[in-house]
Amino acid sequence: MVGIERVLIVDSIIEEAGRLEVLVSNAFYPIQIYTLINTHQSEQLLAEHCVDMALIDLALSDDQGLDLVRKIARQAPATIIIVTTQVEDRFILFEALCAGASGYLLKQETDKQQTALLRDAAAGRLSLSASIARPVLAHIRQVKEVSGSYDFEQFAAVLTDREIEIFILIAKGYHVKEISDLLSIACNTVSVHIKSIYRKLNLHNRAEATALAVAMNLYTP
Repeated sequence: MVGIERVLIVDSIIEEAGRLEVLVSNAFYPIQIYTLINTHQSEQLLAEHCVDMALIDLALSDDQGLDLVRKIARQAPATIIIVTTQVEDRFILFEALCAGASGYLLKQETDKQQTALLRDAAAGRLSLSASIARPVLAHIRQVKEVSGSYDFEQFAAVLTDREIEIFILIAKGYHVKEISDLLSIACNTVSVHIKSIYRKLNLHNRAEATALAVAMNLYTP
């Protein structure tokens, strides 16, 4: 499990933000939590501080939740991003995963379920409620199948041996520091390889990488 020491919570509803603070504290104690209400405040904080995990409400008052997910994913790819919502919608979830989220926390689920999802995310697993995980992964596989990304020869041709090695580790849930330690290479080098892999395979995040690896029988979850 990746060490979670700093967590950003962005939620326009103060009461809900407070509940998430308690949830995160119980899941990862001791922890430092930054709680904000909009994307502008979040961007200012992220310009000065790194966070290990970000919980972003998709229904922010400024309607920029997904934009914030995209910005964090682009600027801090090592950050684990979890979107929080009241709506169990596979299409919205798929859009959030494509934007860079690693999981989806339904606010109406029990504290026990939500804690398990957060810990799954910290462990590198796709963090989705059971009711929605299967249709979302099926949709991701369908998109990749239509795009022709399942051709293993094509896959092997566009990636270097090192990139293939890192791709499989990403799909298995390893994070940058863990891959760095396993392969004895710098974290910055791992990050450069990951960006190259995503660009070459037209992937956006770990969820899509995992779905593609499973589809090509490179990894069995």
